[in-house]
Amino acid sequence: MRKHTAIDINLVLVGMAGTGKSASGNTILGKKVFMSKPSSKPVTAECQVAETEINDKHVRVIDTPDIFDDDLKSSDKDKHVKKCKELCKSEPRVYLLVMHVSRFTDGERGILTKLEKAFGTKVSEQTVILFTRGGDLDREEMNMEDFLNSCQPKLKEIIEKCGKRCVDFENSKSDSDQVKKLMDTVIRMLENRQK
Repeated sequence: MRKHTAIDINLVLVGMAGTGKSASGNTILGKKVFMSKPSSKPVTAECQVAETEINDKHVRVIDTPDIFDDDLKSSDKDKHVKKCKELCKSEPRVYLLVMHVSRFTDGERGILTKLEKAFGTKVSEQTVILFTRGGDLDREEMNMEDFLNSCQPKLKEIIEKCGKRCVDFENSKSDSDQVKKLMDTVIRMLENRQK
């Protein structure tokens, strides 16, 4: 039985296939729980959940399949969204929109609209954008601010709608600083929503 902690937080990993949702979930958890491997087809087929404690907070990490795939039947999309909501159990629910730092696809242009359709119109107020492959920025000697200033207008629009809450992850290294930065962003967002 786990000890009761002050807050339970649901982190819901959403995004297109191949962006690193499962790998990011494993980085947050500090261990490999979700199946993650290079593949030309989606690896995650069902919603999955794992739990951990981070800074005295009970965190439930929910990994999802690509619910934005236009080829997915709407009945399957609905099933995944329903399962995801069930796994969350309670508020607060924070959506981590996982995207590649070095790739912005046509499919991602309308991703917020699709997210709102699945989880409600206020979803952007509960969303943090998690950019994977943060090492690509390091190699180019860029920081997150440089990246945000130089990104495409449509991506800028998504970032603005999500309150400019962005973190970058490099899933190939286990670095607790990046998880701390993510959790600080999540907590700050939750505190601002309560005001």
